[in-house]
Amino acid sequence: MLLINAKNPMSDMDDEKKATILYKLPFPKQEEVSENYNVAVYYDAWENDNDTDPILSLVYEIVKQLGINYVFDDNSNVFKLAGSVLEAFTGRNINGIIENLKSENPLTKIKEEKNLHENIKNFFAELLVERGNRLVVFIDELDRCKPSYAVQLLERIKHYLCDERITFVFSVNLGELQHTIKHHYGSTFDACRYLDRFFDMRISLPPADKTAFYREMGMETGYALERICRKVIDTYNMELREATRFYRQVKTAVFAPTHESRKWNFSFSEGRGKQLLLMYVVPILVGLKIVDITLYNEFICGRNSKPFMDIYKDSDKGEWLAAGLLNANESFKVEEGKTVVTIEQKIQQLYDAIFVTEYTGSVYHVTLGEYTFDDNSKHFLKSVESMLSGYADYEI
Repeated sequence: MLLINAKNPMSDMDDEKKATILYKLPFPKQEEVSENYNVAVYYDAWENDNDTDPILSLVYEIVKQLGINYVFDDNSNVFKLAGSVLEAFTGRNINGIIENLKSENPLTKIKEEKNLHENIKNFFAELLVERGNRLVVFIDELDRCKPSYAVQLLERIKHYLCDERITFVFSVNLGELQHTIKHHYGSTFDACRYLDRFFDMRISLPPADKTAFYREMGMETGYALERICRKVIDTYNMELREATRFYRQVKTAVFAPTHESRKWNFSFSEGRGKQLLLMYVVPILVGLKIVDITLYNEFICGRNSKPFMDIYKDSDKGEWLAAGLLNANESFKVEEGKTVVTIEQKIQQLYDAIFVTEYTGSVYHVTLGEYTFDDNSKHFLKSVESMLSGYADYEI
């Protein structure tokens, strides 16, 4: 969007900002002068999905972002704003519409005006005469909107703005958007074919470079916490936005004790048990809260160890973790005088020790190899992952 407007000499973008945007772009040094210029606008559908009518909300965003001169009262609603905009740019007398906006039900009244459709089209036509030859509207976050608003926005655009001089670029997760459409029309509705009515072309972005992302986030260190965080992100196929939020929360909760272990006393078995919880369990809890709250609740209530198995069962991290859980009389291979156990069994034992469903006896202690867990372990975990413990550091 910035690039399109920077290339438009009729844009009101200041020269310094234009130069910053265009400086390193590979344009020919002697570019032919063209009279065809595009003007671009960004519309965050999710931020606006409380508005009554999407098309008038979109008009408001265009006016605001392009710095078009207009006069309207600061307390006026979006309908009054649309009336002012249309009157200013179409040259038509729509005082009747504005008067109707003062009624108790402005949406009904504005729909009754037969020339509204034409006025909105004229508004965009006049805008293009004023600012460029083509309007490019970037619509973001549509898949996060309320189902009714997402459907209404698509259908309003199709109805009012079907113009070859206007291009809409939707940045969406199509799978989520189809789910949103089905939520509105019903689970048996063919959301894929429905969306074909609105999208002339679908372009899939290439997969994100996870290696570069991890490097940028500082997650390529040798610390166990970062390795576990990468495994959680990959296992639950987190989007980059989710992964960023996830790692920020994990760092806030446990970065200090997992990277400055000498500062915290983890020498004894009980302390080492806490260290294990911080490094190997907290990231799973934080991740589950983001991707599947139902599974999170089952996990912490001791009813479902699947997240443990998904992360650790078939990985080198799980093998290393399970090795530390071996008791003196246990081994992963046949040895004289020792019981053969599997990595999966040790991981399940760890899960049962932490998320025990019922404590028996006056004192609860379970020792697994180098680590000891007690009736406070689960409470300790929940306190830490909520970022309310003494380990939390909000300045990291």
